[in-house]
Amino acid sequence: MPIKLSIYEALTEAGVKPDKARAVERELEGALQSSHDAIRAEWHEQLMTKADGASLRSELNAMRSELKADMASLETRLNARLNDQLRWIITTQVAVVGLAIAAIKLL
Repeated sequence: MPIKLSIYEALTEAGVKPDKARAVERELEGALQSSHDAIRAEWHEQLMTKADGASLRSELNAMRSELKADMASLETRLNARLNDQLRWIITTQVAVVGLAIAAIKLL
């Protein structure tokens, strides 16, 4: 990327030999380019691109689906346990009432 400022011309007008002025200009261009590359690399690590956002969105959707499936499974198991407990309670109450009736008839 060439420098917009004419470093070469400024140096040659200041009395620096052309080959030395060209070397300084190239060194400055290289330093600026490496600085730009370093900044771009840092931005790449810190900024989210559209592709990063799309990837994150798909991961979140997958996690949401997995969580919904887990919740449905837990709800099914909980309902089964509650039904078992309710069945046990009703059976126990019927048995107790039956025993009470039998005890009353024996008296």
